[in-house]
Amino acid sequence: MSKRATNNSEQAILKAAEEEFLECGYDGARTTSIAERAGVTHSMLHYFFRTKEQLFERILLDKFSLVAESVLLIFGDTSMPLRERLEKGISQYFDFIAANPGLPRFMVNEIDNVETIIEGQLLPRLMTKAMELQKELDIDVRHLLLEVLSLNIFPFLGMPLVEKAFGDIAREELYERIKQENITVILKRLGL
Repeated sequence: MSKRATNNSEQAILKAAEEEFLECGYDGARTTSIAERAGVTHSMLHYFFRTKEQLFERILLDKFSLVAESVLLIFGDTSMPLRERLEKGISQYFDFIAANPGLPRFMVNEIDNVETIIEGQLLPRLMTKAMELQKELDIDVRHLLLEVLSLNIFPFLGMPLVEKAFGDIAREELYERIKQENITVILKRLGL
């Protein structure tokens, strides 16, 4: 198998697995379904990822690393004023969730699995950057992170309920307004 075909197969498996895990959760996801979605054999799926757990971990790490690294790079970029870094970081995080709207519900449903993976592999890198930001802001960065998480994630968790109660709404317009309000609330909370 050529290197290109190998990369294409692996990417197809990762995309299919992400869809399967988001729809069915870890326990409900089946490797046979993932292989079928990816258009590969079940044995090929296991060639790339020995177990369902390895595949799950890879997807979570890819997603969380992408957002964590990009947001923390912005927060830690001391060449920009602090206010601008926070605005960009919060905005980028919100946009990431908007591009992955199934992720918040998945995280809530799979919190034990997600927590274990994040603690073991991603948390040490996050904590280093978070502690740098804590010194600069002179606040408890845990509170800031919880505020950013809750303000940015809940609109996506609550949207189905809002749409059932009020009918179709202009999601993109509403999300953009909420994002700007979230930035304003957090900056005011920090006195910036």
